[in-house]
Amino acid sequence: MNITEKIQTLRKEKGWSIARLAKETDMPTVSLRVMLSRDDPNRYTVKNLKKIADALGVTVSYLTLEEGEMESPAITSTQSEELKAVIAAAIDEYFTIKQPQASAAHAATAQRNAATEHSDDINVNDDILYNEGEELED
Repeated sequence: MNITEKIQTLRKEKGWSIARLAKETDMPTVSLRVMLSRDDPNRYTVKNLKKIADALGVTVSYLTLEEGEMESPAITSTQSEELKAVIAAAIDEYFTIKQPQASAAHAATAQRNAATEHSDDINVNDDILYNEGEELED
């Protein structure tokens, strides 16, 4: 079924005349008659298709899909946001972001700084480091 046939079928199922459909879509009756008298789907603007689909209680996709084509499922904005969050979490879980490795010089500086922070617990005697309260072995 082409677009025009679908519109005509849905209109008739509702028991509407072309004039009633024109009123429901806020379109001039003559313009709607001209659109429905042609089989060329390019005669319909998206704006007019949207008005007609809304009035008939269907989607524009339903009107424009050929037989055998699948319509994409419609989801709410809340479902869309939830889906985006799930996808983002899956991506984050799958791909780990590697932090840049510190250079050897940077690592040595970091170790010296860490040792300096604990220097109150360490005494220096003849270049030997030992913890306070720890006995030295001969």
